[in-house]
Amino acid sequence: MYKNENFEQFEEYRRKTDEEYASVMESFGFARAPMKILFTLFCFERPCTQKEICDDWFENKQTINSAAKKLLEGGYIDIAPSPDNFREKYLVLTEKGKFFAMRTVGKMMIAEKKAFARLSEKEKEDAVSISKKYYELLKEEFGKVKGENK
Repeated sequence: MYKNENFEQFEEYRRKTDEEYASVMESFGFARAPMKILFTLFCFERPCTQKEICDDWFENKQTINSAAKKLLEGGYIDIAPSPDNFREKYLVLTEKGKFFAMRTVGKMMIAEKKAFARLSEKEKEDAVSISKKYYELLKEEFGKVKGENK
């Protein structure tokens, strides 16, 4: 009904990009969910709540909670109470977690930046411009369909 070859190719490359992320994460010996936690904590450079991580990755609470337990048991993270909300807990990288994240997530971030740097200046500008425009248009279109099936 809404078949469009350009859109199909766009989606194919988006999926392939996601698969590359998953592949490199899994190559480090961890499932996706624990790596997502390490990625977020490393990139944000601060403790994060499980809710923040769920929101950042569009993951459900149970998945992140289970992954956090595994990381806690492995000594990669600690859990600290929130000073503002007694029900909220922060996930914090331990020294072991920081070292592991540096050797994994850090390498991924460097690879991302190297790949982007290999684009011409015009391609970089176009990538940012197109990404921004696509986001704005998608947000507008999603706004039209929100709550239609309530």
